[in-house]
Amino acid sequence: MASTVNHETLRRLAVEVGEDTVSSLLVVFSDELSRYSDQLSEAPSAMQVREISHAIKSSAASFGADELAELARECESRVKQGQESWVQDQLPRLTTMLQGTAVQYKALAGQQDLLDRLG
Repeated sequence: MASTVNHETLRRLAVEVGEDTVSSLLVVFSDELSRYSDQLSEAPSAMQVREISHAIKSSAASFGADELAELARECESRVKQGQESWVQDQLPRLTTMLQGTAVQYKALAGQQDLLDRLG
């Protein structure tokens, strides 16, 4: 389950930093998501989930991974509210979304004429 890409957000980023730079940034973002997925697969504490969710929500929003950003925001909020069982129940969903989004963005980074494809 990947996060839907907000093409407008990604297009704006590509215009701001340039197509070559955005491709490099997408690889870094993808690698970051893979690392977070690995960390969440290792029975993290509630505080680790909170920290990872906090990091994910901002970077995902910056790259147009809106659904992932929203789930991360919700997880962070639920940890703050002491709803750790809800968060534990959602970890498989979050991990799967992280993995799918990482693959999706790695593929985007490798596309030629990224700006043209984003509209």
